[in-house]
Amino acid sequence: MIESWMIDQLAQQGVAHFCLAPGSRSTPLALAAIEHPKAETHVHFDERGLGFLALGIAKASQKPVALIVTSGTAVGNLLPAVMEAHHTNTPLILVTADRPHELRDCSANQTTDQVKIFQSFVRWQTDLPTEMDEKFFRSAMAQAYFASMKNPPGPVHINCPLRDPLYRPDLKIVEGKPFQMTLPRHAIDAFCTHKSRGAILIGRLPDRKDVLPILDLAKRLQWPVLADILSNARCYPTPNQVRYFDYIEKPTPDFVLHFGEKMTSKRILEWLKKIRPEMVHVSPYPELQDPERILTGRVQADILEFCDVFEANTAPDWLESWKDQEPEFEESGAFTEVHAMRKIGEVLPPDFGAFFGNGMPIRDADHFLFPKAPKAFFSNRGLSGIDGNIATIAGLANEMPMLGIIGDQAALYDLNSLPLIQKAKYPVILIISNNFGGGIFHHLPIASSPHFEKYWAFAHDLGFEKAAEMFRIPYGKFDALAFDRTMIIELITDRNENARYQKSFQSAYAHK
Repeated sequence: MIESWMIDQLAQQGVAHFCLAPGSRSTPLALAAIEHPKAETHVHFDERGLGFLALGIAKASQKPVALIVTSGTAVGNLLPAVMEAHHTNTPLILVTADRPHELRDCSANQTTDQVKIFQSFVRWQTDLPTEMDEKFFRSAMAQAYFASMKNPPGPVHINCPLRDPLYRPDLKIVEGKPFQMTLPRHAIDAFCTHKSRGAILIGRLPDRKDVLPILDLAKRLQWPVLADILSNARCYPTPNQVRYFDYIEKPTPDFVLHFGEKMTSKRILEWLKKIRPEMVHVSPYPELQDPERILTGRVQADILEFCDVFEANTAPDWLESWKDQEPEFEESGAFTEVHAMRKIGEVLPPDFGAFFGNGMPIRDADHFLFPKAPKAFFSNRGLSGIDGNIATIAGLANEMPMLGIIGDQAALYDLNSLPLIQKAKYPVILIISNNFGGGIFHHLPIASSPHFEKYWAFAHDLGFEKAAEMFRIPYGKFDALAFDRTMIIELITDRNENARYQKSFQSAYAHK
């Protein structure tokens, strides 16, 4: 009955999605999830991909997602997704099956030390006993849910030793009641400045709805908004938003409000470090978002409440001094990743979300993608890894139709997650930008090394048509975008041409 109490209590607290990988020791937990009337289950053969699938579901739903895996290396394979969840405040509940205590430290098969295996990357962790009463196990599960949603949210780990027999055909689900819990809120007193030449930076926000009060504040103050692609401010175009802020000559503000996480743009950090304005970071979470150590103040508070009480002066003509301008491209006849982003901005349907892989896709999107009204933007920017991108996209597609744009290296890294996009609830259009190697490294000094192509760019001649065929996914080249079904679209570009195009674009702005 232990597994029934555990899974039911998670479901009663509000966990709707349970991600499972095949395994023996985890059988009782998996069966309890499969049989529970309130649980929606997802299965994948690879635990590393499963972790990122759960991450995507949790990112899109903004609610905890449970993972159930067997013992041994299956647990270790969750670490990359756990690390990303930790750094992006994404709630995951890891339920890992384990051998009972008497089979530890005696060379029993598939047994290792799983206690505190995730170390500081989880908000809370426990190693359960094999025998206690119902109240104990239900309380532990409620505590796990609460810990995953506290300030800040994040992953938690429940290690669950299980004894034989592992399969009980007479399993019964006994439904209980949720523990009533209230999460703390951070209220804010009045906050004001006498400065009037202000600017607002928006990174990825804890809640996608937080962007609306920030845009209202910018309108009230008539301050410019420099919005990261992941802030979702571009879903709500306003006259205050400066689109090409990385390239224009910017006036010097005397006060900057930075909401949410760090910006994708490196140039913005360099600009702020150079001008050194008074700069305040606002977030409901306590993490420091200041890699250049340029903040002069921090406010931990609910973003809506802060925007309601913040007061500042308004300078006439300040907003008009930010002369945003459409870029003038030097065309060479080649179709580059920049062209692709601009095309996607024209045709992306309003009900689609978009995920951008790290490397060049997220940077090109940040610079050049301004769609009319997409649903939401996503990326795994906690640690900026290229692992698990396809699985994350599949997880996001359980909440909305998704366009995923990733590089060829990221696609090669996660090919075994391609079956997941076939199982997603909503359509997935996966664009693989294939320039036959790592494009981002061309922007680094090592690009001049004779060893560059082999050891950094990892040059290859692989395409993805056969991979799509293997997993029975429709495939096409980037000449027409279809947004009504699941398919893989390969965008063939040239790394050198992309780099040249970016440089000519930057040079054009430099001379204006």
